[in-house]
Amino acid sequence: MEQACTGKSGIASIQSADPNKCFLIAETESAGACLQWIADQFYREEQLDPVVGNVFRLMDETVAEVRAGSDSLIFTPWMYGERSPVADIYVRSSFINLSCDHKREHMVRAVYEGVAYNLRWMLELMRDKFGYNQGSLRAIGGGARGDPWLQIIADVTGKRVEKVDAPQEAGAVGAALIAAIGLGIYDGFPALKEVVKVDKVFHPASSNADICDRLFRGYREVYGALKGLFREINA
Repeated sequence: MEQACTGKSGIASIQSADPNKCFLIAETESAGACLQWIADQFYREEQLDPVVGNVFRLMDETVAEVRAGSDSLIFTPWMYGERSPVADIYVRSSFINLSCDHKREHMVRAVYEGVAYNLRWMLELMRDKFGYNQGSLRAIGGGARGDPWLQIIADVTGKRVEKVDAPQEAGAVGAALIAAIGLGIYDGFPALKEVVKVDKVFHPASSNADICDRLFRGYREVYGALKGLFREINA
């Protein structure tokens, strides 16, 4: 963004390394923490099995086998309260519409999708309240190593998701590239678009659009319906 803006819906701006631009920040309190929670509570034995190895890879494989929408199961990823899209310290996570027909696999996928619904809500707030409509998303960090989650994010948000090369090291690489600009090695931030390589691109699956839109509408209604209850319980 070209200028700073005041915070709305837990979204705010901070100065970037580029003196002419600001970051527009929308931060959820728990995203990867939700996956860690379900791994610890639902996959304890698998984490101890040396044959399994990386339990998150196993979870990714499980999620990829469940249909989009998790059979109409919704999860809200508000483990520690929330910062954005709703600034509320009292709200908590919930599974909505859970039935005897749902299995562990549905609950795992619902967690993945719940984080994506939260991201979509933040992106829509950025568009509606700040006029910032991002056409594509860049994924970095450890979570970006899981292709099924990135596909879910693409399906839920309706946006192209680009996974950069070596995503878990992207923060350190970014810091080094900023230093390189300061040293005159690169001629400003626009030049870095040719330096940062995209490893894989995920496009929204049109076949999942209807179910994702329907459950996202339900997801947004959960907060309004339960925020008073959460405050009463947790205040």
